[in-house]
Amino acid sequence: MTPFHHYLPITEELFHDGFYVTGAGRSQIKPGAPYPSEPHPAFYQFTWTHGRIFPEFALILITSGQGVFESKQVGRRPVKPGDVILLFPGIWHRYRPDPRTGWTEKWIQFNGEFPHKLWDRHILSSDRQIISPDNLCEIEAALDSLLDRIEQCPGFNSLRYALQVSHVIDLVIDSKPSPASMIRTVAPLAKDELVTAAENYIWTHSQLAISVRNVADHLKVSRRTLERRFGSALGRTVLEEVTRCRFNRAERLLRETDLPVKTVVYMAGFGRAENMRQAFTKRLQLSPRAYRAKVRIDC
Repeated sequence: MTPFHHYLPITEELFHDGFYVTGAGRSQIKPGAPYPSEPHPAFYQFTWTHGRIFPEFALILITSGQGVFESKQVGRRPVKPGDVILLFPGIWHRYRPDPRTGWTEKWIQFNGEFPHKLWDRHILSSDRQIISPDNLCEIEAALDSLLDRIEQCPGFNSLRYALQVSHVIDLVIDSKPSPASMIRTVAPLAKDELVTAAENYIWTHSQLAISVRNVADHLKVSRRTLERRFGSALGRTVLEEVTRCRFNRAERLLRETDLPVKTVVYMAGFGRAENMRQAFTKRLQLSPRAYRAKVRIDC
């Protein structure tokens, strides 16, 4: 198994479609190794001491080893091979492998109106965050198919990924799924590989104080070349993509969590509150606090 983790770019269209994938990965944590073993954007990073409040949903399959999970809703629970951990927006949680055994994990993150409806109707329940399904082989095969596709096309995101996630969810909550529920997918449209690599770097590192020059240097191209090809492929500048990524994450944190605005500024990567305020005012004609108040009323 080749470890990887990736956070996908999310278009405005996907954001408003009602179901989208935000990240995926797999890793093998060896006995005694620190956890998480790799750095993730501050938006997702956590420690056992402090735990984490997530702004979206996640599904984590543990295929070997054992450990422990704890959340505000269910308390502390043991985790064994074949267990699925479900994470929900706004609910404090933490988890880690047993240092004596380590574990192997495969995971997907997703959000949107559709999973919220599943939650509201108790199809997904925050009172049931550890599931031990009896159709593990089918779940792992479906999850591997999605992870392989994301690893091969890291700059691509679409509703078809969300369809594959819905299939995995269906397998988890239904121990005897119908073979007819298998979902077919198609290959994405070709895209400039340099642009794909730039998007990958931005959506994985935008919590840092990165500049267009940093992106160009990472990809070993001139800034002019990067800007030209990025604009040709996507119709926007590299800096606009960095801001779009940060805005997207801040919007989800404000909507899905009660974290202080100053914490959202840091986790989304804006650096300064004024930078985030300007981004929200430009896009929504609302300050971050006004946006949070509005979506809470609308809900």
